[in-house]
Amino acid sequence: MKRLGLGVAIALAVSVFMAAGVARAAQPQVKVEDLTKALSEDPNYKVRVQAALVLGRLGDHSAVGALIKALSDQNKTVRAIAAQALGQLADASAADSLRDLLKREGDPFVRSQTEKALALVTTDAGSNGNGKKAKIYLTFGPFTGGVKSAGAEAAKVIRDALSRELGKLAVVTLTLAPADQKAFPKTMQGFLIDGNITRLDDVPAGGSSETSCDVKVMVARWPSKSIILWTNAGASLQSGTRPQDKLSARKDCLEASAGQLAEDLGKFFKAQGG
Repeated sequence: MKRLGLGVAIALAVSVFMAAGVARAAQPQVKVEDLTKALSEDPNYKVRVQAALVLGRLGDHSAVGALIKALSDQNKTVRAIAAQALGQLADASAADSLRDLLKREGDPFVRSQTEKALALVTTDAGSNGNGKKAKIYLTFGPFTGGVKSAGAEAAKVIRDALSRELGKLAVVTLTLAPADQKAFPKTMQGFLIDGNITRLDDVPAGGSSETSCDVKVMVARWPSKSIILWTNAGASLQSGTRPQDKLSARKDCLEASAGQLAEDLGKFFKAQGG
């Protein structure tokens, strides 16, 4: 009988998973070590993608190291599926590597899969990734209704930056486990974070341009939405006069403002979480 190549065997394993909807495929049998080797070494990115898919569904935590390494793969689809697989494994040891990927990744799909995975590995069963029970659940509003110069993309920058930074707090979770959903709010506190961008403009400054921004944020009880506090932060920086320079400066300005807000809100939530 002709032996299947590893790439073909992995592809068949994927098809069996998808068709049967089970955790393991009986035939063909592909060992975890073969999958991790393919993920790390196979020159065909499609094989690496398939290997990451199967590793995520197998649920074997011995694959975590190879999947973390794959977060640096040259192919963006491999990075995205590796992040997705780490989320399925929900292994807290992958949290720092996923956060590092978010800092350097520019592709929207990879970022979305990484953010989802990070939420899963840091909030599995309502824990914070260190085995401790999170005491605060945070949810975020759309951050709309600000100045016309701040569109949906600018609002997303603020929302993503706040969720990323506040999600690192030991007392915070960004997702509710089924058990917590039933017991909420007896076991946890819930808060809604929303707001808007009240200023975002560029002003000529000599041979350059100065970008300024201000962000106003509301914290309310969730799910009642009763407002607890308002806070705001702003920043300004110089940039070039080209359109791409201004766009980059706007993003940097908004992220700097979000960083200030996250620091202030972090103190509040730490106090609430005890």
